[in-house]
Amino acid sequence: MKFRFETLLQVHNNKENLLQKELGEIFAHKQTQQNREDLMQDAKEYSIKQINQRMTDDLAIDTYVLYNNFFNGNNLQKERQKKIISEIDVRANAKRQELVEARRNRRTMEILKERDFKTYIKKLTAIETGIMDEISSNYWRLNS
Repeated sequence: MKFRFETLLQVHNNKENLLQKELGEIFAHKQTQQNREDLMQDAKEYSIKQINQRMTDDLAIDTYVLYNNFFNGNNLQKERQKKIISEIDVRANAKRQELVEARRNRRTMEILKERDFKTYIKKLTAIETGIMDEISSNYWRLNS
């Protein structure tokens, strides 16, 4: 017995698997971007510690300007990373919705397959019962 929508069910399974893979890649990219953001934050904290240690020394204005430029650049990079991460979140949510829809379609096909199989079993049972009735009635006629 073969389910008449078997190929469609297989297509839905494959689509779901591909969407899961794509969603995993999106999450991996998001994790990479968050790691980059954390690295920038660590660099900023390390630089702040260095500045605090050097504050006791006489520093030239040029050094302060360099640190100021570094912190401004770091803040710009941090804002850029937040924007990238928010865009990744939007893509991840869209892909998650696609995955939910694909799972729903696959599950619908599985339910249809189960119903079709139950119908097939009922038909087989009815045929088998009919054959058994025929055999028993013939046996009863032979013995009477």
